[in-house]
Amino acid sequence: MRKTLLSIVTVLFVILLTACGGNKVDDATAEKYIAKAEEVILYLNEGDYEAVYATFNDEMKEGLPVAAMAELTPVIEESGEFKEIDKASVEEKDGHYITVLQGKYTNKNRIYTITFNQNDEVSGLFIK
Repeated sequence: MRKTLLSIVTVLFVILLTACGGNKVDDATAEKYIAKAEEVILYLNEGDYEAVYATFNDEMKEGLPVAAMAELTPVIEESGEFKEIDKASVEEKDGHYITVLQGKYTNKNRIYTITFNQNDEVSGLFIK
């Protein structure tokens, strides 16, 4: 199961890298997608994988089911207590909005790359 999740995350990461290199967006658009990404991060920190899953587009739902997301729990838990989002940026490429946020935790900071499609659904999720 762990190898399957790793494969899925790797494929999603490749998709995200392909999507990188986009254009900066205006402040209102950036605020919108940063808020949406922060909501996803909140759900992840709470272990509410059903809520995260509800934000996914069809491809993400197929590629990363709720049961597989449970394997993210140790990664998030080892980070410690969530403190704040330190940095955030949004770029647009081919109709997708790529948000990159740095989450500050007590033990280890995390970089979240969350991509949204034109329907405001999560079409990519990567945690580093």
